[in-house]
Amino acid sequence: MAVKFRFVLPRQAALGSVFLSDTLSSGFLEAGSSTVTLGEHRSEIVEKVVEYLMYKYEYASSKEEIPDFKRRVKPEIALEL
Repeated sequence: MAVKFRFVLPRQAALGSVFLSDTLSSGFLEAGSSTVTLGEHRSEIVEKVVEYLMYKYEYASSKEEIPDFKRRVKPEIALEL
């Protein structure tokens, strides 16, 4: 049995992804449920994408220095991201 993970983030943060924005804003079933299933991707990759979307969302209107996100990405997953 496959292990399933659930990542929850604010809609505005999810809309920072073109793919998620298109999926959540169109006629797809996901638009009604506000849920997107990404079963074909490893959880470690999805987790890092969610982390980046939250980072982008949190610092969107920041006037302070923004920390470099690249430091949070392990080299062994960089290409897959």
